[in-house]
Amino acid sequence: MPEGPTVKKWGTMAGQFLGRSVVTTGGNTKKVDLQMLQGLCFTDIQVHGKQMFMKFTTDPSSQSSIQVWLRYHFGMWGTLRVNELKSLSNSALYRARFIQDPKPRVVLYFGDEEFLAFYGCSVQQIEAPLIDEETDVLLDSFNVEKSTIFLRQEKPVCHLLLDQRQFAGVGNIVKNEALYSARIHPMQLGSTLSSEKTLELVEAVGDFAKKWVNDGTPYSPMRDLSIYCKKACPLGHKVERDMLGQGEFARITYWCAWCQPMQPTAPSTEFAEEVQAETSGEKSPDTLLAEGSPKRPIVMLRETSPGSHLYA
Repeated sequence: MPEGPTVKKWGTMAGQFLGRSVVTTGGNTKKVDLQMLQGLCFTDIQVHGKQMFMKFTTDPSSQSSIQVWLRYHFGMWGTLRVNELKSLSNSALYRARFIQDPKPRVVLYFGDEEFLAFYGCSVQQIEAPLIDEETDVLLDSFNVEKSTIFLRQEKPVCHLLLDQRQFAGVGNIVKNEALYSARIHPMQLGSTLSSEKTLELVEAVGDFAKKWVNDGTPYSPMRDLSIYCKKACPLGHKVERDMLGQGEFARITYWCAWCQPMQPTAPSTEFAEEVQAETSGEKSPDTLLAEGSPKRPIVMLRETSPGSHLYA
């Protein structure tokens, strides 16, 4: 699914048509009567997280005033094309799913060969965008303090980071890279993290997302990823891969057991109960790492309370 940095770039691409009138429309959406846009001027575009909002109005000189806002939310395979239609991928998996080229959901023509084509998205007409700028990780107004508090829940951090109500724009790539940067295990409960560690994670989210905007392309992230889809981390350790998270937030997750060991407790948190690690006379993971031992660090964890677990 496209993440905030990608949709941000698509917003910039679509912005080249600002001030232009819609000549004609196309697409297979049944949710919006696209014909009503014909003759209207594309006057504004806003991006919030993974959503794009476009505003169309009548010519200012017109006696009648019409204003239309459309909201686009891109799905797992959603994309935006400018002055070109999407062609069938060479991937065997893709060919197995689609017998013919995918059909655009919406096409907005501004000239003979000038158009925007939206694929794999939900589109709806709205009164106006409802945006909380404190939750968008790409904005300077992103509320770091509020986000650190949000993370201190008794849920895995890989689950919490994908909640768009507080981390608008964060997707699976940003999640994995930020967790590796902060050296936090994906299944670590947020309630066990210290305030310092939650702040480090929130800052890592914003830093990576903004770097992606600057260094990535409209259709792919940066080349120098640390953990996502990697077989080894930057330090040469094997990367683990598994489906982690809960419900709608379950995603394929990548992490390094050496660099991101599960921590049993965080002394400065008021949310988590104390959890004791099973030592059995063995050296701690930190000691093993410091000594350069090839032995993989493993931390055994106990239940914190009935029905509540830390995940190893």
